[in-house]
Amino acid sequence: MKAQNYFIGIDVGTSSVRAVLFDNDGYQITMESQECVLISTIEGHFELSPEAVFTATLQVLKGCIENSKVPKTAIAGMGFSCHMHSLMAVDVAGNPLTELMIWADARAQAEANWINLNFNGFELYKKTGCRVSHPLYPISKLLWLKKNKPAVFKQAAKFITIKEYIIHKLYGEYLVDVTLASCQGYFNLHIGKWDQTILSDILGITSDRLSSVVACTTVLKNLKKEFADFLGLGHTVPMVIGSGDGIMANLGCGVLDSNAVSSTIGTSGAIRTTTAQPLFDPEQRTWCYAFTQNQWVIGGALNNGGLVLKWLRETFKQQFEYDAGILGEKAYKVFDHFAGQVPPGSEGLIFLPYLIGERSPDWRCDVRGLMVGLDYNHSRKHIIRAAMEGVMYRMFSIYEAMEQSSHPTAPIKANGGYTASEVWLQIQSDVFNKEIQISAVSEASALGAAYLAMIALGFWTDQKELPSMKAIKSIQPCATSHAIYRNTYERSKEIYKSIYPPLGGIE
Repeated sequence: MKAQNYFIGIDVGTSSVRAVLFDNDGYQITMESQECVLISTIEGHFELSPEAVFTATLQVLKGCIENSKVPKTAIAGMGFSCHMHSLMAVDVAGNPLTELMIWADARAQAEANWINLNFNGFELYKKTGCRVSHPLYPISKLLWLKKNKPAVFKQAAKFITIKEYIIHKLYGEYLVDVTLASCQGYFNLHIGKWDQTILSDILGITSDRLSSVVACTTVLKNLKKEFADFLGLGHTVPMVIGSGDGIMANLGCGVLDSNAVSSTIGTSGAIRTTTAQPLFDPEQRTWCYAFTQNQWVIGGALNNGGLVLKWLRETFKQQFEYDAGILGEKAYKVFDHFAGQVPPGSEGLIFLPYLIGERSPDWRCDVRGLMVGLDYNHSRKHIIRAAMEGVMYRMFSIYEAMEQSSHPTAPIKANGGYTASEVWLQIQSDVFNKEIQISAVSEASALGAAYLAMIALGFWTDQKELPSMKAIKSIQPCATSHAIYRNTYERSKEIYKSIYPPLGGIE
């Protein structure tokens, strides 16, 4: 009998850090997680403590290894998934000079506008795959540091992401996988290198202040002894550097080419597919990031995914806690209980879910949420359903943009926390008029990281579905509901355009 090997997928997110142990077939054995504390003391500033994230990573790794009861000698490798678009500065000794600015940090809007206007944002998009007019991207964050923290900018030896910080702490090298490099705004997709013109002309730095770019399958060994001892692992247990969390989610739910689409909703949301060549949208509605030498990932992401339901839960906290107690259910089931009582279209209530601005497809930090059509007969259950529908309209707007450039086909493979909501999945199927497939995988990014480790370390010879990736259920669309949603979706777009007309060159 073939010996069983195990692989750990590390997934560093903005709300939590997870370590998940999988077997050869991709089935989850155990998981450890720890929440991250978001720092937001100034409007538009969203940060994490690099030291706290690193400590959490070590702790969940240790807990995962110890609680699994799997022999440590059977752990064949680890893979690393991490959230994207973060930026921090470190000194020559690797000590943080700043907190970690995350994707939601919008302080650099003025810098993003300046870059877009003075350096032809569309030409930069065609080079980098990034819509640089939005402060999501580290190119504008780095410029903000230069203008607002000149002493820190001057002292900084490196400008890096949180993954690079963790890898440097564990292995003593500054390395960045090609995906995380390509979602910074200063990496040239066509030559596969940092773009020297962007670095010099826009940022005034040289590439030695950035990490070395490596393939996502790069294997790291020689874990520092203090950390190997802490984890109880040999220092030669290999770590595969992995990729960004969205790209790893694609891999983890079996979206290996353009014949399928990944749909993710956690705190945020995203629609993605894998292509054999870089693809760019003439309207810059979608992004394009590198993965392998012959694979790119295109798609779009929302700021406002599960965050909208979290806001509702916190806004009506006492009532939700009471309902959860009465129903004996967790949060998504409570949402389902109430939303399921309201017909498609929420009886005329439309919720534009822009609680913290938005990314794809319109890329506007200034937009804010709105309810339209609210009347005396509406109640909390209508607001809940309208919010769920509103998020799905935004997800569909990304899918529409992708259809025009990559022609993605069914099925849509769902992953993330929202797969616990039967009502939300049905809303998506009806809005998209597509089959939605759900696999047994609950931690798609972590599985993608572990799976990439299996491939890089020779346990799988090529990309093909693991047994755990196969769909265990599917949701079929209802034609009647789709017709209702199509009308409401078009109405929501009209409302949006009437309140937020295009800004032209300044965004």
